[in-house]
Amino acid sequence: MSLFRTLQHSPATISIFHNAKVPASASLYKILDKSYWKLNEEKSQFQVDLMANQMPTYDQFNLIYHQCLHNQTHKDILRDCFPFMRDQRLSTNKNSSITVTSPIGLLANAKGGSGNLKVFLEGEYSMIYEAFNSLVNDPTPDVNPANLFLAPLVVDWDQNLIANNEESLSVILNKYKADITDAGLSPA
Repeated sequence: MSLFRTLQHSPATISIFHNAKVPASASLYKILDKSYWKLNEEKSQFQVDLMANQMPTYDQFNLIYHQCLHNQTHKDILRDCFPFMRDQRLSTNKNSSITVTSPIGLLANAKGGSGNLKVFLEGEYSMIYEAFNSLVNDPTPDVNPANLFLAPLVVDWDQNLIANNEESLSVILNKYKADITDAGLSPA
């Protein structure tokens, strides 16, 4: 828990960028919601910020990119949530193909974290964000919005951790289980 939040006595914020139509997202939301009620009796540990059918804003993406990519697992989570950022093999004709390396692909090969690489300029991300919003709000989109952003993405802004599956979510929630145990309470 940060010193500022300790002084304020405010709970941490865990955001879930969620799509109920995606089974993995529904499963993580169920676990997160259950943990909120089970680990958080006084609602002082954390609050859940449900971001249904939304992708991170540019500022949120920047925070995630610059503060939450601690290891290869976190880089893989980010790549999984933004499918267009993966390396892609494109055929130019019958006999040849090229591989387009994504900025995150380059990031994965960089040593020591995210370095100074920039994935998107604000204008580029704004176009992606607007396209996603128009697709997700269209009842019959021409392109699946999951090609731009694939939920779930869970972000613990206090711990600078991200998750997109049960294993990585348990890493986030373990901190709150430990806080309850340290306080002499039972996580039940």
